[in-house]
Amino acid sequence: MRRLKVAHDDDTVYCDVQMPVAQGRELLHLVTVLRESGAHPNLDTVFAHMQLELRMSIDIVENPPDWGAAEPTKH
Repeated sequence: MRRLKVAHDDDTVYCDVQMPVAQGRELLHLVTVLRESGAHPNLDTVFAHMQLELRMSIDIVENPPDWGAAEPTKH
């Protein structure tokens, strides 16, 4: 088993959240409103990353890529 080594001075927080697409759209709207309000300038970059991740995730669910769709399944 490999262990993830984290430096003692690394204070980075990671968050992986899963939700239905409807909630994803609602969260995207909330993050957009918060970002546009300018009330939390220290979180602007975090909000921007959240918006990007949510938009990409929603797009993948609504428009699934057809990678390998022409490839026959091998059993």
